[in-house]
Order: sequence, then C-alpha cells, then structure tokens
Amino acid sequence: MREMEVDTVRVAFMFAMLVLSVAQRSTADDVIGVWRGDSLCVLGRGACVDEKVIYYISATASSARVSIRADKMVDGQAITMGTGEWQYDADHHTLTWETPRQTWLLRVAAESIEGTLTLADKTVVRRMTLKRDRPA
Repeated sequence: MREMEVDTVRVAFMFAMLVLSVAQRSTADDVIGVWRGDSLCVLGRGACVDEKVIYYISATASSARVSIRADKMVDGQAITMGTGEWQYDADHHTLTWETPRQTWLLRVAAESIEGTLTLADKTVVRRMTLKRDRPA
C-alpha cells in the first residue's frame, strides 16, 4: 500500500510539472505574431529618423525568451535592422532587450505594444506603438 501512495504522488507531481510547463509556454504565445507600427524619435535627437516598423515575434526553446526580427520600411521596402532574443516577462507583460549602451522595453496589452528605447544614461530616444497584424 505504501508503494502505491508513493507512485500516486509521483504521478501527481509529474502531471503538475507538465501542466506548469504547458502554461508557461502558452504565455509566450500571447506575443507571437507580426506587429506593425511606428518608432518615433523623441524631440531633440539630431540624427534620429521616425520609422514605420514591422516586428516578427517567434517562439524560442525557452518560454522566458522570444526571437524578434525588426524591419523598417524604406521606400516601400522592408529592411531588416536586426534579429535577437528578447526576455519575455509574462507576469509584467513586457519584452526587454538590453545591451550596455541601451535598453528596449516593450509593454504588451492584448493587441497592442507600446515601448521605449532608453540609453544607458536613462535618456529616452524612441517611443514605439505597434498593433498586432496577424498571428505567426
């Protein structure tokens, strides 16, 4: 009888871990897709240019990270600015990409994203607004 109780606890634990891993994975699914919008310069930034942008957000092996390919539109053509893995915080609904020189912080709210590009000295140089175009 004792062995059966241990097996029941093991099965329950494994089931709980499976449910937890599926729940964590599905949270990143909330941001997966194609997002379009504007990346606008904050006043007073000389070389900065306002841009129409497209963000392609896809899953990675980690539920805490997503891959983002960022394109800007120039003369009707999409030009890729870069691709990288961003941190996804499901509890705070944020996407973050940090380097020693800058931090991108995007806040996800259902079908829209708002965010900023902030330099290491805390100067905000860009503000972004994106709308979901379609799921990935």
